[in-house]
Amino acid sequence: MKYRQPGYRDQDYKEEREKKRSEDLGPRGPRSPRGIERESFLVMRCHQCGHQEPVPERVETHALCPKCRVALHCCRNCVHFDPGARFECRQPIPKRLESKTAANICDFFRPESILDATGRRIASPQAKADEGGKKVTPGRAAFEALFKKK
Repeated sequence: MKYRQPGYRDQDYKEEREKKRSEDLGPRGPRSPRGIERESFLVMRCHQCGHQEPVPERVETHALCPKCRVALHCCRNCVHFDPGARFECRQPIPKRLESKTAANICDFFRPESILDATGRRIASPQAKADEGGKKVTPGRAAFEALFKKK
């Protein structure tokens, strides 16, 4: 609609607005890039080297990172760690812990977990061998199926 002055084709304007309202179904969920499903894992990262491991139920006080050998049960790997909060913790701890990277026996400790969406495709069928004996990847098989002669 070109003009929106009162009285100029009011009926068309009302119909347009009602049509937009009926089409509005609310927010859509996130879409997968190019329609390909991606795998993602809930992981715990080491604060020192960034090594990722699946989130354990509980972290032992003496647990070490397998890559850099730094303590995992420390303030820097905790969900409640906040440099801007009192004693750098969101929980009501009685006194400040001197080292935030050293192992401790805090009762409030919960490992910080993140969703690692690596962008790898979800496991696809294994490559099959064609008549010539060479392996055909799923992508190649889809390409050949698309352009095969009938």
